[in-house]
Amino acid sequence: MESKIIHGDCIEELKEIPDKSIDLICIDPPYFLPAQHYNTRKEFRRNFGDLGVMEGFIKLVFEEFKRIMKDDGRLYIFCDGQSYPLFYYHLYPFCKSVRPLIWDKKVSINGYHWRHQHELIIFAEMPKSKPVPTGDGDILRFSAVKVNDRKHPAEKPVELIRSLIEKSTDENDVVLDCFAGSGSVMKACIQCNRQYIMIEKELSYFELMKLSDKTSTSATPTLAKPKEFNISLKESSHEDSQISSNDGTSLNNNIKSNFVRGLTSV
Repeated sequence: MESKIIHGDCIEELKEIPDKSIDLICIDPPYFLPAQHYNTRKEFRRNFGDLGVMEGFIKLVFEEFKRIMKDDGRLYIFCDGQSYPLFYYHLYPFCKSVRPLIWDKKVSINGYHWRHQHELIIFAEMPKSKPVPTGDGDILRFSAVKVNDRKHPAEKPVELIRSLIEKSTDENDVVLDCFAGSGSVMKACIQCNRQYIMIEKELSYFELMKLSDKTSTSATPTLAKPKEFNISLKESSHEDSQISSNDGTSLNNNIKSNFVRGLTSV
């Protein structure tokens, strides 16, 4: 399978991925925002029904995950204490193991009560995944990306992502991120020679991923289709990567097509 970056809605694009073709899913999905109907002059009691705003979406996404994952595949999902139960609930039926890892960001910012210093990462294994011998603990200590250096508000450090990928895949395995953002997972895959499928709905981040990849290649990128471009990775190094166009259309015309697609997919 060729590595690719796709501009489009994740649920629609996931449907195009063949059954049992993905070795690893590594995603940082949007954490749910509970319904805000109780933020009015009249008080309404909060309840778990508020989570239904996000649950319908997660259910559709995870149904596709179940279909496209290899029987020995694994998943990493960034989340927090509030969203963990929702993700766990939808992973449990088709994974043999679902457990939390702790990402310790090493520092916290001054404020009130207990300050936020960690993030949860769900680690899930498909039924036939094989044990990986290790002495590593389940607390991962990596500094967060500095705010002024971020290209995306929830950008994750490439070093952390790479540690997850290398732990759970072999070279040339296929890694999927359907909430790709500015492309931390893509960068980690390139560094450790994994194939990847990146899906991003926001046009600006889609373009940013293309630009990020372009800076480490000598070729001028063109789009293979109105919504994606293909990357052929040579075994020697990423510096020798070639970005090819299937139809020879100009970059500007395809960017316009992608913009229209982005509007129609909202």
